[in-house]
Amino acid sequence: MRSLLVTASLLTSSAAMAQAPTPQQALPTPTASEPREAVEPSATAPQAPASPPPPRANAPTVPEGSPSIDERLTADEHRVEALEEQNTETKNTLSALKKLRLSGYVQGRYQYQQDLNDSGAGGYSRFVVRRGRLKATYTTDLSQFVLQIDAVPAGVTLKDAEATLFVPGTKQQLSVTLGQMKWPFGYEGPQSSSDREFPERSRVVRNMLPAERDRGAKVNGRYKFLRLAVGVFDGAGTDGGTTQDNDKEKDFVAHLGFDLKWLAGGVSGWYGHAMGRLPTDTFRHAYERSRIGADLQAYFDVVPLGGTSLKGEFIAGRTYGAANNATHLDVPAHGWYLLLVQNIGLNDAVAVRYDTFDPHNGQADLAAGEVPGADNAVDTVGFVVQHHFGENLKVSATYEIPMTHAVAQALDPHDNLFTLQMQARF
Repeated sequence: MRSLLVTASLLTSSAAMAQAPTPQQALPTPTASEPREAVEPSATAPQAPASPPPPRANAPTVPEGSPSIDERLTADEHRVEALEEQNTETKNTLSALKKLRLSGYVQGRYQYQQDLNDSGAGGYSRFVVRRGRLKATYTTDLSQFVLQIDAVPAGVTLKDAEATLFVPGTKQQLSVTLGQMKWPFGYEGPQSSSDREFPERSRVVRNMLPAERDRGAKVNGRYKFLRLAVGVFDGAGTDGGTTQDNDKEKDFVAHLGFDLKWLAGGVSGWYGHAMGRLPTDTFRHAYERSRIGADLQAYFDVVPLGGTSLKGEFIAGRTYGAANNATHLDVPAHGWYLLLVQNIGLNDAVAVRYDTFDPHNGQADLAAGEVPGADNAVDTVGFVVQHHFGENLKVSATYEIPMTHAVAQALDPHDNLFTLQMQARF
C-alpha cells in the first residue's frame, strides 16, 4: 500500500511539470525613430547581455520556498506510515471485540398464590424481579473468561466466575476450569434459567442442587457424541451463607452424557461429606453427601403443529437442603420429573410438567393437627403457555398445583401458584 501511494505522488508531480509551458524569447519590435546610418559592430566591443523576457501572463509560477519533490515524497511516506498504524490499531480492536460476548436477561414477574386455608390466611399477590443477569464471555484459542452477576432488589450477587484452559492440540474438545460454576450433574441443574419452559426448576432439583453452583475445579471432555464432565468442589454450594469452605471435605461430581441430536441424556454421580452435628452428636461429624441421577431428552418433529420434546430426570441422594446444603443430615431422599413440550409454529409453545419429591424415601407421611407434616412427599402438576415476541422477548403464563401428601384429618394446603413472567434477553 505504501508503494502505491508513493508512485501516485510521483505521477501527479510529473504531470504538473509537463503541463507548464516553456517560455519563448520575445522578438524585437522595430522602433518608429528616424533612420540612422548603419554601424558595423566592432568585433572587440563587448555586447550587453540580453535581458530575460517578461513572463507570460498565464504562465504557472512556483512560489519561493516551496518544498522540493524529495520533501513531498518524505511527507507522503509519513502519512502512509500513520495510516498503516491506524489500520493496525483498528484491526487489533476488532479482533478483541470478536472474542468478547456480552449477554444477559431480565425476568419480571407477577405472582398470585391462593389462600392457604378457608380462613383466608396466607397466600400473596406480588410483583417480583426474579433474575437480572449480566454475563461477559471472552474466548480465545486457548482460554476462556466467564463472569456473570445477578442484580435484583435483594442485592447483587456473583453467579459465575470461571477461568478455563483449552488443552493445546485438542481443538477445544478438552478443557480445565477453575472458579465458581454450576455442578456438572443432570440436565435441569446446568440448564440456563432463560431457556427453561417453567419459571423454576423442579422440586427435586431445588432440594438436591440448591443454587446449582459451587466453587471448585472441573474437567470437560468431548469425543464424537460422548460428553464427560468431572469436578471436585467444596460441596456446600454458593447458598451456604459463607464465601469460604469451613472444612477439608471435598465432593466429587461427574456426568457422562451422550448427544445424538434427536436423543440425548446421561448418568450423574456425586460423592462427598458434609460436616454437621445431629441432636445425638457431641461433636461435629462428617456425614455422607451423595447423589445418583439419570436424565433423558427426546426430540420429535411428527406433529404438524411443530416440534415435540419429552424430558425426564431422576435423582436420589443423601444429605440435602438449601441451608448449607445440609439441613437434612444423613437423610435419604429421591424425586423425579417428566416434562412434555409442544411447539405451535415458531413463536408459541405449551408444556405440562409433573414432578414429585419424597424427602424421606418412603417414610410414613405425618400430620400436625390439620396440617400435613413438613417432610411429607409433594407432587406438583404444572401447565405453561408461552409466546415469543421475536428473538429477545418471551412472555409465559404458568399455573402450578402442589399436592402435599396428607393423612388422617390433615388437609392439603391451598397453595396453587399463578406466575406471569416477561423475559427480555440480549
